[in-house]
Amino acid sequence: MVGSAAMRAAFVALGANAILLALKAVATGFSDSLTIFSETLNSLADVVSAVVILLCVRWAWMTPDESHPFGHRRAEPVAGLVVAIFTGILGFEVCKTAVVDLWRGALPQRIGPYPIVALCITAGMKSWLAVFFHRRGERLDSPALRATAIDCRNDVLIAVQGLAAVVVADLRLPLLDVLAAMLVGVYILYSGHRIGMENLDYLMGRAPSEELLERIRSAAGGVRGVLCVDEIKGHYVGTFVHVELTAHVDGALSTTESHDVCEATRSAVEAIGIVDRAFVHIAPAEKRGHH
Repeated sequence: MVGSAAMRAAFVALGANAILLALKAVATGFSDSLTIFSETLNSLADVVSAVVILLCVRWAWMTPDESHPFGHRRAEPVAGLVVAIFTGILGFEVCKTAVVDLWRGALPQRIGPYPIVALCITAGMKSWLAVFFHRRGERLDSPALRATAIDCRNDVLIAVQGLAAVVVADLRLPLLDVLAAMLVGVYILYSGHRIGMENLDYLMGRAPSEELLERIRSAAGGVRGVLCVDEIKGHYVGTFVHVELTAHVDGALSTTESHDVCEATRSAVEAIGIVDRAFVHIAPAEKRGHH
């Protein structure tokens, strides 16, 4: 169910970014504006990112097999690194083009209304997408969708900034168009760096947030028969979390009863969407700290 909802959200991202890419490409063909050219490359990066997210969501929810007994959760951050490299290359090209044009004094001569229309549509559509992905990311507890929401929000700010620059440049101040394009290029570089570092954290087994660990503690501690919970440790496997904890129970419980409490605790923790696997150790309360 969660995988299907995430797939639908990924299709929305791909469709919307493809439309914006086509729109900006047409505007680029009718204008000399370097800002709209850089925005076209930005949309190209968004389309590639959407394709990668779509593929990775599908891979991430594939059933574990003999060669991947813990699933395929690392597919998303691996592909995220590819996106980061591609985004960095695009950002570098935009900055290089802007610097070369400034050095040569090759300022745009023909801007026209097309970039203005394209950027207005971009700002509106990205505003809607930012709200859409924020809500979906929170509901599905998906880091990928939450990151997409942040990226859409940043795209709105860049589009508004680019729109202002293009309008002023069209009033015979073309230098601002080149400077705005350079700012977009720097933003694309920053986005690539942020995406790369985030996905490196996932691949290197970064610990989850204290907030999530408290949710896990609360879920485990609420299970009938669990007296207290400690030694909670977790790490990311891809964009999902594996967690290990110790649940203390009444030492008088039988082996069967302790096992039932263990299974109930595991189910309660794994009910938290982002937690893929929970490993629960059962210890008698009177021997707490000696396992």
